[in-house]
Amino acid sequence: MIDLPIPQPMSDQEAPIPASAECGEPLVALSSLADKIRVYPYYYHQGYSSAMQDCYLRAGAAQLLQQAAERLPAGFSLVVLDGWRPYDLQTAIYEQFKQSLIAQGWSDDASLVAELTKYVALPSTDPEKPSPHITGGAVDLTIAGPDGWLEMGTDFDDFSPRAATRFYEMLPEQECGRREERIRSNRRWLYHLMTEVGFTNYPEEWWHYDYGNHHWAREKNAAPIYQSILSIDFSEKY
Repeated sequence: MIDLPIPQPMSDQEAPIPASAECGEPLVALSSLADKIRVYPYYYHQGYSSAMQDCYLRAGAAQLLQQAAERLPAGFSLVVLDGWRPYDLQTAIYEQFKQSLIAQGWSDDASLVAELTKYVALPSTDPEKPSPHITGGAVDLTIAGPDGWLEMGTDFDDFSPRAATRFYEMLPEQECGRREERIRSNRRWLYHLMTEVGFTNYPEEWWHYDYGNHHWAREKNAAPIYQSILSIDFSEKY
């Protein structure tokens, strides 16, 4: 694999985001979208009652994901771990992480909320302040090769500093052995595959990418095109 540029940090600008204009794109199932896209619905396998057996994205985001997958060489694929989340699932994930922090000794106060929302967005029904995954414009994923999933330095949903996209870029040179260089290269590869087709990366999580939602809009200085989809009757529409 060629040496890729270092992933760029997210802008720290806090300029107001223009009001969203819901574009009405439907959700698309990803399991049958393309040969180089596989799904492993993480929260379904973790036993969450409101999780689904497939992963879904808005049509526009799914199209960009397919473009990213097409850039992979033979034998490699994107593995989607999560996409659109119904409100009930977002709430369940938030509450479980909250309880895990309390069990670690955190007090139920503002500092806990700050740590929580660094990794799991606050569930919201406000169309102008939606959780990224509830819009259908956020995707969590990794890359698989002929020998399995590429090493990325942490598991999915590892809520620690090592999960930050640039963590291995910032290590002192004396701490970078072959393993660290391999992880750094793999993260760079995923980052460039996704950002070069139009996604933005959430810098605290190497696996999280956005399109069309409020996170994406802030980075692109654009109006969001996806609002919340709180729940769907898949038996009727999908």
